[in-house]
Amino acid sequence: MSRPHIEFIQSQWLPLDPGFPGSARPGAAAQVLSRDPDDGACSLVVHYPPGWSVDEQALDADEEFFVLDGALELDGRVLGPHCYAHLPRGFMRRRLATPAGACVITFFSSAPTVGEAAAFDQRRLVPGLDTRRMSGMTGPRKHMASEGFRHEGTVHKLLFDDPLTGDKTWIAGLVPYWNCDFIENHPVCEEEFALSGDVHLPAGIMREGAYFWRPANIPHGPFGTTGGTLHLCRAKGGKFSTRFERASKPFNWDPAYDPILPPSHAKWVPAGYDCRRSDILRAPKIET
Repeated sequence: MSRPHIEFIQSQWLPLDPGFPGSARPGAAAQVLSRDPDDGACSLVVHYPPGWSVDEQALDADEEFFVLDGALELDGRVLGPHCYAHLPRGFMRRRLATPAGACVITFFSSAPTVGEAAAFDQRRLVPGLDTRRMSGMTGPRKHMASEGFRHEGTVHKLLFDDPLTGDKTWIAGLVPYWNCDFIENHPVCEEEFALSGDVHLPAGIMREGAYFWRPANIPHGPFGTTGGTLHLCRAKGGKFSTRFERASKPFNWDPAYDPILPPSHAKWVPAGYDCRRSDILRAPKIET
């Protein structure tokens, strides 16, 4: 996995490209959160216009998505806000449509090109989950090998646990004024998208729409939240686990924005942005 370290950028700043990587979604637009230059794997915020649809389509990539706004209809199943799906490579979508439009965060395991229907492991198919109706887990998550984490005041909803690779997707929530004084390190890549709230990191304050892609073995923390938060999280590259160590400096409730960004992302940061203010985020502009 050769994606650059992105920690963090507000997705609202990224341009809305009227095109789309690969051939999977004609007529849709996308903001590219990150992309692997080697295999084309990518994370996108996809914007579907009202009345958009595609029939009889299989892809040469796994597709994983989480609906932010609006609704997608997948083979007759309506997936509204905060619904999730994982569609393996070769899965045939009889019909994918959005009568009223939708904004969907989408992950492809390789370049999203149209392919042929093919056999796949049925355990890897998640045709639709309403995450709002799922029960949340509290306490140590043994399947995440996260014993040692400060779990009180947190909630966790596991959406996908890949039986072949060990990769995982989950939702994590923190209550207001939760914070920790340790540093974490994971042997796999970690990816997060902020659904709501705030998270205070050494790199600044992530707010709704913030995104990071963190390569494996990058120490990070301590972190916390003032108003509470909800994040969509992914671990890529094998079994997830965490090593903890005590931070040498106390947690900072008021960090300045000091991101780690490649040039492709740094150029979209507004001049003079102060992450301690929440009133200067701007909407994306379509590039022409």
